[in-house]
Amino acid sequence: MGGSRNLVEDEHTSMVYKGHFFPTKKDLKRLVGHFAMRQNFEWKVKMSNKTLLHLVCLMENCRWKLRAVRRDEGTYFQVRSFVNKHTCLLEEIHFRHRQASAVIIGEVIAPRLQ
Repeated sequence: MGGSRNLVEDEHTSMVYKGHFFPTKKDLKRLVGHFAMRQNFEWKVKMSNKTLLHLVCLMENCRWKLRAVRRDEGTYFQVRSFVNKHTCLLEEIHFRHRQASAVIIGEVIAPRLQ
């Protein structure tokens, strides 16, 4: 892996990269939601089931994508591919933050209130 892996850091210094494991699919989606809010882009679920999570940029022809699979029979999800490069135009980036769930907003605001 070394320096060639794609990295994304959220405010909690967690990272996403090819090969990274997450305890649950929900944890992975939450981290990517934090990142999307900070970077002002939106993603959508292209496919999701018990063993697969495939996310893509909301913009039609953008190459940003993340694909993770469940390992064995556990709950852990492993990132199998991650293209962390947006090919969509900056003016097309949305500020709606469709991934901004109450949990994510709470995690962003709570540290500022302490």
